[in-house]
Amino acid sequence: MNARLALTMRVTEAPGHAERRDALAQDWGRFLAVALPGAAWLPIPNAGDDAVRLADAHAVNGLVLTGGDDWGVFPERDATEAALFRWAMARNIPVLGVCRGAQVINHLLGGGTRVTDGAVHAGTRHRLTERQDWTPEDVNSYHRLVLDRDMLAPVLVSAALAPDGTVEAFHLPGRRVVGVLWHPEREHPYRACDVALMQRLFTPEQL
Repeated sequence: MNARLALTMRVTEAPGHAERRDALAQDWGRFLAVALPGAAWLPIPNAGDDAVRLADAHAVNGLVLTGGDDWGVFPERDATEAALFRWAMARNIPVLGVCRGAQVINHLLGGGTRVTDGAVHAGTRHRLTERQDWTPEDVNSYHRLVLDRDMLAPVLVSAALAPDGTVEAFHLPGRRVVGVLWHPEREHPYRACDVALMQRLFTPEQL
């Protein structure tokens, strides 16, 4: 079976128009073409339970919860990602959470976050400590919400820390569920470890 990924989207306000729009950074298409060449992928609208029906209709077998928008800002996105994550967990579908997406996984499994001043994490790069071998040595960082170790959901295991001791990556033992606080799709060139992570999670041979 070929990899068929669903990617969630951020919500944007359209200047000059009284409407919200769903958006996906073009970086994702370029990254997936390198990391998973030949994979089919589908941006999923913020449509709540209807998003699950769309994923089912397209035989999705992998889920990427993308970045952007803090939890609680756009209820339609929160509801969509909660529905998709529960759907994926019930069907043992692999899940990758990126930045906000990692925070969503942690939140839905009982963890928490806090706001930081941004000095370590907002628009910068930093090294990782206490890292597992599948994580990079240093990462880009664009988030203002952080996960202290005691805020990590009890079922999750830390895989890397930032210099301030906050969690930068985690996984769910026994399941293909991973969260990373950096953006692999924004690296140029793409890092081998990020590509390897995508392939380990979503390669057809493992689905």
